[in-house]
Amino acid sequence: MQDVYERLQQRLDEMATGYPATAAGVEIRLLKQLFSPEDAEIFLSMDTAAETPEEVARRTGCEAGMLSARLEDMALRGLLFRLHDGGLLRYHAIPFIVGIYEFQINNLSKGLLKDVSEYYLTGLGGTFHSLKTPHLRTIPINTDLVSSWPVATYDDAASIIEQKDRIAVAPCLCRKAVRMYGKGCDHPLETCLQFNSFADYYVDNGMARYITKEEAFDILRRNEEEGLVIQTANSKEVEAMCACCSCCCGMLISLKLFPSPARQVKSNYVCTSDPSLCTGCGTCVKRCCVDAITLADEKALMSEDRCIGCGLCVTACPSQARSLLRKPVEQLYDPPETFFHTFDIMNEERGKQ
Repeated sequence: MQDVYERLQQRLDEMATGYPATAAGVEIRLLKQLFSPEDAEIFLSMDTAAETPEEVARRTGCEAGMLSARLEDMALRGLLFRLHDGGLLRYHAIPFIVGIYEFQINNLSKGLLKDVSEYYLTGLGGTFHSLKTPHLRTIPINTDLVSSWPVATYDDAASIIEQKDRIAVAPCLCRKAVRMYGKGCDHPLETCLQFNSFADYYVDNGMARYITKEEAFDILRRNEEEGLVIQTANSKEVEAMCACCSCCCGMLISLKLFPSPARQVKSNYVCTSDPSLCTGCGTCVKRCCVDAITLADEKALMSEDRCIGCGLCVTACPSQARSLLRKPVEQLYDPPETFFHTFDIMNEERGKQ
């Protein structure tokens, strides 16, 4: 009979960003650190649609009370997603990324991080970077910079915050992971925002704390001052908002390795510069997280193939030489409605549905 961890690996590989097998078997080592055999069997019985414990029990023949306790235990350990729905708790299976790994923020260890790093380099990284649909989108740090254009609410960080009922702030997983090795940067740790059902999940699991909208706006302003790139979940509802640095963030570090990072992201904006105003101070070069700007003859030169449209170079330009432009209409990106719709599209792209 096939090993339960091999079946779990195959199940996860059917989901969104995938979970491919490797020659060294590091993916199985990771699963054994996170899942007991009983956890694995329960995960294999779960649907990607949210279900109550009673619904799962009826479908699987398990006793509802016992199953309810096991599902909640797995959700608390970041192995399942929990959703509050009209007084009911619903649970469903989630991909390894974005999902299980991100939900281990309180359970990080050097052993786990070593295996995740090896797995990313030997299998996982190539899988989700091959997808047309990314799990994150880059949005401008400040859409007042493009006030002459209509800005969709899902492209406006302030509008996203304003329309949310519940907001929580969580530590940055990437910076926390790098600091475990005594490395990293001086950027703040509490920078990443979760909204509504994601906020509930993070707070219930002790990974975040609820904050007010005013506090969220303060964090957004601080993130801009720190030069952090705003990346949101790739959906119109925007369930999560990360603030990334190129010294610790896996996504930005990966983007810098591509010859054309702009083609790997779904941003509706691009930065530009007026050479007649540019003083060649180099501030924009230091602020750019993807090496899109260079100095030549004391003027800033930008590669549109590298620009991801975050706007960080614009907000810090002392001579106001830089500006943020919306891309032509035919190049604009229309995100899926919710993050779970994004997962469905990823599944289709990988031929898993």
